[in-house]
Amino acid sequence: MTTILGIVIALISIVVATVMDGNSFGALIGPSSLVLVVVGSVGVSLSGFQMPDIKRVPKGIILSMTGKEADPGDAVDQLMAFAEIARKEGVLALEAKLEGLEDTFMKAGLQQIVDGVDADAVRDTLEIEMASLDERHGPVIAFIKTMGGYAPTMGMIGTVVGLINMLGNLSDPAQLGLGMSVALLTTLYGVIFANLVFLPIAAKLQRLHDLEVVYRDIVMDGILAVQAGASPRMLVERLESYLQPTARVGHQERSKRSSGSAAAA
Repeated sequence: MTTILGIVIALISIVVATVMDGNSFGALIGPSSLVLVVVGSVGVSLSGFQMPDIKRVPKGIILSMTGKEADPGDAVDQLMAFAEIARKEGVLALEAKLEGLEDTFMKAGLQQIVDGVDADAVRDTLEIEMASLDERHGPVIAFIKTMGGYAPTMGMIGTVVGLINMLGNLSDPAQLGLGMSVALLTTLYGVIFANLVFLPIAAKLQRLHDLEVVYRDIVMDGILAVQAGASPRMLVERLESYLQPTARVGHQERSKRSSGSAAAA
């Protein structure tokens, strides 16, 4: 939601500033300029990417506006619980707990240690999964950043075309002001879409990606700790080193919360 909020606030600031100066907001509306900047930026960007990557862009844009950040604290709680089971009942006892696990990355790693796969092989598999994450997310973020880079250029192209048309019609002085307004409006649209839409969306997607990478680092480290037979306390202390200091509550507090949740259920 912060992406939508930020874009809306920025657009409102432009409208308010325009009205405060006594100008008409209608002067900032230009359908032809909008088409040139948006469609042109998308078209130019298409040339540098493959179709499978481009098909994921709409989903990425929606995700930037509605996506939720992965909570690493939840991963620590889950892995602490799995460590307790493994210490008390053995690694094979984990299999009964995996069916309802929603995190497919964590589930795949725990399933491997249940199946007796050695630690190096488990790490290799999970690292391949993380590399695959980069391959999926990277092109989408790069495509939107590319649109942000081309939008001002398309705006300048529109301005130059508008000026050429205006200079070719000097016989009608009454149209010079209108022609100049339309020409400059395209540059304005290019700057607005680059800096208020495309680049902020790309930045949000990059942030979500970075947070997911950290989340998966925690999960992978925790899975390997469970396989190595680490105590729940040691596991929590290790995994909380990934977290912000304010999110580090310790093994005792996490155990209390887990017990309280189980009692409420």
